[in-house]
Amino acid sequence: MYNLLLNGSEVVDTLYNVEDGLNSLNNSAFSLYGIFLALSGMLGIGISALIAIISIITSVFGILFAILEYLVPAIALFKMAKKAGYKYPWLAFIPVAQTYLEFVLPRREFNLFFKTKKRNVMGIVFLIMTYLGSTIIVMLNVLPAIGQLLDIALPIVLMAFAWRKRYDMIHTFRDKELALPISIISIFIPAVYSIVLIFSMNRDPEYGAGNYYNVYMEDY
Repeated sequence: MYNLLLNGSEVVDTLYNVEDGLNSLNNSAFSLYGIFLALSGMLGIGISALIAIISIITSVFGILFAILEYLVPAIALFKMAKKAGYKYPWLAFIPVAQTYLEFVLPRREFNLFFKTKKRNVMGIVFLIMTYLGSTIIVMLNVLPAIGQLLDIALPIVLMAFAWRKRYDMIHTFRDKELALPISIISIFIPAVYSIVLIFSMNRDPEYGAGNYYNVYMEDY
């Protein structure tokens, strides 16, 4: 009997807690509504119009942020390519070509899974995997085991390629000591990489300013 009374008391307490939670949620909703109501009164417009204006402002800020997110690394890569003596620095302003440029600017072996001096090929392979990898996997799903294996492997391989690309760029235009930690952090916080590019864009590459084509590689 005592246990039944105890359980009944716990149920009542739980119901009171649920009621308090709902009241808090209701009060929060009314508080937000009150804020919108006060703002609409101050501006002399309806709540619907106010919400529309806020949506437009949010969209504009989103677009501006997206432009900056593209433009900041593009400017940095353009200046780096000019410093290196690369013939086509304007590739920095074309989104897909921008990624390719990051692969070819370092004049060092691409060392991931195997070593190669054909950095241009690695850049093209990365772009194919990025934009066509999922489609290829879907086509290969007729072979379930292979399709599932590739579905697991693709994100890992893409992350590894992106890390190596950033490591080589930072090693070439910044500091060898910073290359490893910054390249790892930038995989999870991409903005870190963009900031490093901005602070590195006026520095000479490790092979010297204007010496891009004086370093023997197999990519041209």
